Amino acid sequence: MSSFRILLVAVVVLGLAVGAAATAFYLEFVRDLPSFETLADYRPSLTSTVFDRQGRPIGEFYEHRRQLTPLEDVPDLVIQAFLAAEDDTFYEHGGVDYRSILRAAWANLRAGGDTVQGASTITQQTVKQLLLSSEQTYTRKIRELILARRIEQRFSKDEILYLYLNQIYFGAGAYGVGEAARTYFGKQIDEIDASEAAMLAGLPKAPGRNSPYLNPERAEQRRVYVLDRMREEGFLSMAAHATAVELQPLLLDREAERDQAASYVIEEVRRTLVTILGNDAVLRGGLRIETSIDLDLQRAAVTAVRGGLEALDRRRGYRGPLRRFEGTDEFDGFGEPQESAPGKPRVALVLEVETERARIALAPDLNAELRLEDLAWARREDSPRKEVKDLTKVFSAGDIIHVTYAAGDAEETENAEEDAPPHALLAQHPEAQGALLSFEVETGDILAMVGGYDFEDSEFNRTTQATRQPGSAFKPIVYAAALGRGYTPASILYDRPVVIESEGFTWRPENYGRKFLGPILLGEALARSVNNATIHLLRDVGIDHVMEFSRQLGIEGPLERNLGLALGSNPVTLLEITRAYSVFAAGGRRVEPRLIHRVQDRDGQVLLEALPLAGLPEEPAEEPTDIAELPEPPIDIELSEGYAMPPVDDELPEGYAMPPQQAYLASSVLRLVVEHPRGTGRRARSLGHPVAGKTGTTNDQGDAWFVGFSPDVATGVWVGFDEKRVLGRGETGSRAALPIWIEFMRAALANRPIRDFAVPDGIVFARIDRKSGLLAASAGEETLFQAFAEGTEPTEQAESAVTISKERRRLQQDL
Repeated sequence: MSSFRILLVAVVVLGLAVGAAATAFYLEFVRDLPSFETLADYRPSLTSTVFDRQGRPIGEFYEHRRQLTPLEDVPDLVIQAFLAAEDDTFYEHGGVDYRSILRAAWANLRAGGDTVQGASTITQQTVKQLLLSSEQTYTRKIRELILARRIEQRFSKDEILYLYLNQIYFGAGAYGVGEAARTYFGKQIDEIDASEAAMLAGLPKAPGRNSPYLNPERAEQRRVYVLDRMREEGFLSMAAHATAVELQPLLLDREAERDQAASYVIEEVRRTLVTILGNDAVLRGGLRIETSIDLDLQRAAVTAVRGGLEALDRRRGYRGPLRRFEGTDEFDGFGEPQESAPGKPRVALVLEVETERARIALAPDLNAELRLEDLAWARREDSPRKEVKDLTKVFSAGDIIHVTYAAGDAEETENAEEDAPPHALLAQHPEAQGALLSFEVETGDILAMVGGYDFEDSEFNRTTQATRQPGSAFKPIVYAAALGRGYTPASILYDRPVVIESEGFTWRPENYGRKFLGPILLGEALARSVNNATIHLLRDVGIDHVMEFSRQLGIEGPLERNLGLALGSNPVTLLEITRAYSVFAAGGRRVEPRLIHRVQDRDGQVLLEALPLAGLPEEPAEEPTDIAELPEPPIDIELSEGYAMPPVDDELPEGYAMPPQQAYLASSVLRLVVEHPRGTGRRARSLGHPVAGKTGTTNDQGDAWFVGFSPDVATGVWVGFDEKRVLGRGETGSRAALPIWIEFMRAALANRPIRDFAVPDGIVFARIDRKSGLLAASAGEETLFQAFAEGTEPTEQAESAVTISKERRRLQQDL
């Protein structure tokens, strides 16, 4: 065999060997490559967004915060910024830019082997983001190159760019270009300019190092670099480039934008949907969640609850400094500058104290002063209730305290000079908690829900999860039940002592003012919240009937069969008691409060609609706790069955808890709580709208309530402690809860027309004498225009007041 033939055979054999080796090498890398066919149906984790009733976003749930943005919605300027920054030959190469690879390899070699320049195309970055890990190995890099080539053969350039722009991470928790525009600038992607586009395009390479929040100087350098590249590629003219370089992007203040007004609402929505749809669907599904909440009223509710609790806290007095600073070193506990936002408490150090002023430090070079005129309330919590006259008895140098200043004082404070410090206000975090729930009577749509003073401190939702004794706020249920069993608003009740002895225990309930009023009209007894008259009424109506009636109104918790029911001894949620009151406003129709209107998936398919608010109460106590002299344990006695009038419930239309006439009469007597000169809710007259409601106060002012309604809106407010504690002397429902209710209802009714409660058929009116309940001889201060069920109105004229006065005195003396 000739040498030529031997050489030829050798070359062929070697070629075959090399080919086989290369094939084996290639097959080894492609053997377990991930499939990229799933990218054709790209369904990344998306943010689920919660909206209020007007379509305003109020909250989000996410694993990765991302909006899916169609490529046609991305402006050319944004696409050009990314091409200039990441891959200027994207529309030319086949997935791998070999020239860039050689250029980067040479640059890295000259840098001693360090990676100073990358060569990954947008296609390769898409592969790495969606199909491979981010490990830095040659094996992964080769697999990336193979997949990039294959993806280019399967997908168009625009499809690859769509995947890339929606998948990449921009820092600050934002995934995808649409979410990045909203996170950094508070804009939709089609609203950003060239300068902002350049900043976004500069982030994906190193979101942390290039963050304008974490490293503004490096972010600025990167932004200018991208703008320079855009000019070089012909995407920007010289003039447009110069303008964009000078135009600094206005970043969104992430802390200021965190509107936490709806935090309790959002958590309630999350718990509900996780229970029904599962955690994965809520966090990754890109759901559109439409709620009944009115964001403006939600903010008003938060303001009202916080203001009421802070006012209560000031009435309780000043609890003293957070701690003392005794060291000789410079104090460094002021906190970050951003904590000085108007209205937000910040740490301050007391420097010196005089009788009428206290000088404080808000920062090393920033002073302010506290003034006696603002601190009349700041007596020590355990001291007598007297106004503070001398600040040296309140503060000492070295006290570390919380202060705030109003928005108008913020700029003054920051620009203050040493010799003329502006004034600050002493602040302390309330220890008591509060809750508010409000919904429309007609629809049941929840307008506002506040579960506590501060969601960051406590996520416990006291509207749905806390069970508390309602006290006198339960009385309207007893009175409404009586109005369906033969009583009228003008029936005479008897406020006289009740003494029950059982097994050596004596129960002797008294009224709040420790007085007995004798004969009293049913309406006035409720308006003045008379305890003993209510107990007698409960005995006559029948406790079993009242318990069943309570269930019809929506009270779901356990009820003890004893006379303490009349005084609200059985714990309920704010949701339950407010829902019960709404039946009166709705003309006897049951109202089911609902929070979630509709839930749609990412494709617009409706998953859920009209979800009612489901309370999740704590485990109820086995027995009710103390309330207004209610004995422990409760006494079970034989009770009167009340009138023999047959119940009307069997005749009611579906969805009704009582006849419209009975509901209207209940509303009319509850209006007396507001309209009666001695009504416990008389402050609510300042609203200028027809409203009705009832205060509630438990033993030793442990819980304070006001629950009420207009023809359109039902609202309940609770104030108290999470543990069993006393709010303070005089902290009744009318003082602690009613002001919150009034402030919120003023906002809730501001844009609603003034209208009265609708009068159903079968209701008549008569002017009666306030004392006897009989027909009044003439109009006057001692008369009342009262509603009655037709046929139950009085027919006799009122006699001389002497007889009734004698009877009143006799019963007061319990003769």
